[in-house]
Amino acid sequence: MGRSISRKPFYSLTTNFYSMSMKTDLHYAPNYFFAPTHPISIALVGAGGNGSLVLARLARLGHALVQLGHPGLYVTVFDGDLVQPSNVGRQLYAPQDVGGNKAICAVTKVNHTFGLQWDAVPERIGADDKRLHANLIISCVDGADFRLELAKVLNHPRSGSYPYENQHYWLDLGNGKYFGQFVLGNLQHNNLRSEGEAKHRKLDHIVDLFPDLLAMEKEVEQGRGCSYADKLQEQSLFINDTLSSMAVHCLYELLTNKKIKYHGAFVNLETGRTNPLPIKSNVHAVA
Repeated sequence: MGRSISRKPFYSLTTNFYSMSMKTDLHYAPNYFFAPTHPISIALVGAGGNGSLVLARLARLGHALVQLGHPGLYVTVFDGDLVQPSNVGRQLYAPQDVGGNKAICAVTKVNHTFGLQWDAVPERIGADDKRLHANLIISCVDGADFRLELAKVLNHPRSGSYPYENQHYWLDLGNGKYFGQFVLGNLQHNNLRSEGEAKHRKLDHIVDLFPDLLAMEKEVEQGRGCSYADKLQEQSLFINDTLSSMAVHCLYELLTNKKIKYHGAFVNLETGRTNPLPIKSNVHAVA
């Protein structure tokens, strides 16, 4: 799973960042996404709790897009970990997957189910690896280190020789036991339209919103037990399902309606509350 950024209630975090009284803008996808000549390229980093379930939903999204006349998606998954018994049922894995590489097992499942040829890379990937040159990067990782390194690299997003190498968006997911968040940030100029007026502003990603991510990262006790029951004490059974569904739904809106009203959400299953991260123009973070 990717760790949540804080123990603070999700609603207080959003209130702090968007406390100014301003109406919500819309984010419009770049022109490239309106009529791509090839499948949208996606690099998915992490195939654990969030990552494996995001992958399953991306397969459904890709199938839906093809039915609508879109070229669909092409996903490459990076993960060097092996499936453990405690992953079965909580992630996208069955008993026969135990001992296998997570990326290979997960991608094999969706490829067989949907007749795809998506790629699995059974290794950990560095933030500056050229294989992350994709239209959309999705990070579902433990800890803040990778996110912070990736943010540095993505400060200068790649525009490659081929359209599928151009980096447009970064989607990050993280969670604790009952709560979590997803944040979609753009890496090129953001097109905001309000009352017919075009505005250009960057859509903040996770590190833009929380630059002190490492200090805020909550400590999760690991290693006290490896049983299924032990893991359920660390993480609710359905927090990953909830976050992955909401995150990929955001992508669905972006790719089918070509616009979104929010670019993330904070979710708390214990209280049953969800708070969206609205798209605002001329908004600055406040303490």
